[in-house]
Amino acid sequence: MNRNYGKVDSDHNIIYAPDMVAHDGRSYIKPRKEDMAAADDGPWLPVTESAPSEPPPEGCHWKHTGKYDVGPDGNPVARYVAEEDPSPVVSDYDAAMEAHLVAERSARGYTTREPDSYLTSKVPRWAQDAEDWVAHRDEVMEYALELINAVQSGEREPPTMDEFVAGLPNIVWSYNED
Repeated sequence: MNRNYGKVDSDHNIIYAPDMVAHDGRSYIKPRKEDMAAADDGPWLPVTESAPSEPPPEGCHWKHTGKYDVGPDGNPVARYVAEEDPSPVVSDYDAAMEAHLVAERSARGYTTREPDSYLTSKVPRWAQDAEDWVAHRDEVMEYALELINAVQSGEREPPTMDEFVAGLPNIVWSYNED
């Protein structure tokens, strides 16, 4: 079956072309576009599977319906509909929060451990970073828990991931090396 070429039946299903086609009394094992169009059981035309080029409506994504339409040039074109994005779940918020914290600490150079490991450090910058980090991590957790509790109690709708991430507090490192 050649999934690059096909035709649309009356129920808007795709019928894919065979791997080998015949026309003019010859069989073509590796048919070219011209052979597919002239095939005895064709014409077999290029299939367009890609989603629409315009972005879906806010809060949605494109979903292939499994059906096809005949495009303006006669080619089979996959049919897509805008489907509402699922609401994030707690694990999605947790993953976003963790990614936010990892990015912040990594940007400061803490790539293998969290800065709070240095709370008792004799190096002034590391000790101050540890204090800043603990306070910041608490602030991030308080933000997330307050929001998640409000959603679970029905006080508010779940935020989108973009809204959630935009509301995450950003760290301010108070130690200045200058």
